[in-house]
Amino acid sequence: MTQLENAVRTFALVAALAIPGCSTAVPPTAPDAVTVADGGAPPAAATTSVRWTGVGHRVAGSVTFSAQNGVGRLDFSADFSVDDLPGPFVYVNTTNNANTGKPLRVSALKSVSGAQSYTFQLPAGASYSWVLLWCDPFNVAIAEAAVPATL
Repeated sequence: MTQLENAVRTFALVAALAIPGCSTAVPPTAPDAVTVADGGAPPAAATTSVRWTGVGHRVAGSVTFSAQNGVGRLDFSADFSVDDLPGPFVYVNTTNNANTGKPLRVSALKSVSGAQSYTFQLPAGASYSWVLLWCDPFNVAIAEAAVPATL
């Protein structure tokens, strides 16, 4: 290996480790949601669409969280986009931190852009008021959206 190749590899490793807020922490210990077959129509009790807020990362678009009869659904807007980061997951939670409250890991993010939906079973008794995009490999927030609490 040449000195230049060695320097490039060292730089790449240092750059990967220097991502703000990232570490080699263990992902949140949230239970995984049980996916429900998507019947096309969201549950009837839809909430208001809310804009995503980036947490140290770029994000655009909105999300709608619907819940009825123990089934939740997240609908991301057609103009949704987020920075392309490793291991992004979608969570719902009672707080804006996937390590506290009653987090539920909904799914791996399907795409970093465009409309997408997630339909899943809601645990009994949990009232979720946050939708989160979380970088599981580094256990850090990517984006968040405060939604009206649902049961």
